[in-house]
Amino acid sequence: MFRFELRGSGIDFVLNETIAADMYPDVDEELTPLVHACCETLLRYKHLSVSNTIMDGNLLATGGFEVMLSKGLGRHFAQDEKERLFQDAKNISDLLATVMDRRTQELKQGKQPLPPPIDHQPNPTKIKKGLEKLGKTKHHQAKLQWLAEGRPLRPGLRQLRPEDLPPDVSASSGYDHRGHCYIFEHKKLGELGRIVLIQVREQEMLMHAELYTGSEQQQSTTAKKKKALFEQVVATVNAGFEGNFTRPVS
Repeated sequence: MFRFELRGSGIDFVLNETIAADMYPDVDEELTPLVHACCETLLRYKHLSVSNTIMDGNLLATGGFEVMLSKGLGRHFAQDEKERLFQDAKNISDLLATVMDRRTQELKQGKQPLPPPIDHQPNPTKIKKGLEKLGKTKHHQAKLQWLAEGRPLRPGLRQLRPEDLPPDVSASSGYDHRGHCYIFEHKKLGELGRIVLIQVREQEMLMHAELYTGSEQQQSTTAKKKKALFEQVVATVNAGFEGNFTRPVS
């Protein structure tokens, strides 16, 4: 059905040609953030892949679905991260199955519509909104699970107030297979970075901060301003986070 191929410093998502030709815009809109999230995860492990195909998903003769990583790559993943990656691969396959089923029904009804053209140029704004939607859904599901298990909701970033952040800096939900993700942006400078809360053990959480470098040169004035602002954000978040969990910022 699909595969993720190493290409230079990035990763290409290669879709079955027949499915790609039948793709519907509404399905493509749901598909794109899932593909982006999988690419982000796989990029962290691309240097460990022994083949150009770092992950692929295929329908089995039994009607089931199989997802495979490059040989031996799975042992380098944290178990939760790998499970979330595989779940999104399954979500991708479900969306592709929707395309095939919808087209089959149209053919049975004698319809031969040409699918509307799809712009395959990445749209950062749409991708960001799609990832934010996935992140919010993930947060909501986690809260329901904690309540069902009789545990208090996680502390940490919930206690952060807008006024605690530097001027013109805002936070929003992100999406990351490692754990709960928050994206920080500046009104004029754009994205500053992300903080990911990673469950290590039952009562132990790692707070991982990643500076967004983008296309700016590291020594440019803009890059230095972003770095300084994000360091303030990390310090502020860590101050509220410290004491709840024993793991330090990485």
